[in-house]
Amino acid sequence: MKYVKYKVFSIGAYEKEEQWLNEMSAKGMHLTDIGFCRYVFEKGTPGEYIYRLQMLENIPTHPQSVDYIRFVEDTGAEQVGSILRWVYFRKKAANGPFDLYSDLDSRLKHYRSINAICNVIIPIEFIIGALNIFIINVNVPGELPNIIYRTNMLLGLFCIGLGIWVIFISRSIRKKIKILKKESTIRE
Repeated sequence: MKYVKYKVFSIGAYEKEEQWLNEMSAKGMHLTDIGFCRYVFEKGTPGEYIYRLQMLENIPTHPQSVDYIRFVEDTGAEQVGSILRWVYFRKKAANGPFDLYSDLDSRLKHYRSINAICNVIIPIEFIIGALNIFIINVNVPGELPNIIYRTNMLLGLFCIGLGIWVIFISRSIRKKIKILKKESTIRE
């Protein structure tokens, strides 16, 4: 029997998402399909799988990504699904530990990729938000129908709010990068 759960995780909370998927697996709920904020589970043996997420450098259909996914699958893992550049893998727990980031450098690179995306999203959200608010301020209030005026205002405020939210996500990612850099220097 299939169960569908809806849950929202930010781009910077992939570890929490991984943890949640592994908790679901411990309860016997195994991920079989993924969508935007949508998770499809099947009932199975509790703790049968270990789940890992990874953001690839390219989309999953890119030849370089296809090669990497094939490499991970050769280790005994399987790809459950993907969203944009995020890929969801699982491996039977009986086959031993499953870690996609074997060293600090690969983890650091992963966090830097996430931070780079945040750094692109932030200005885009602020520009879209400012443009929507600017549009309503340029027009004389009586010229625009009330619904358009309100829609632009709400969309503008939503985009600016989203930009602020991504700033907080980015800050937490930068903190993790800083911690990993310190750890890397200590090990050297």
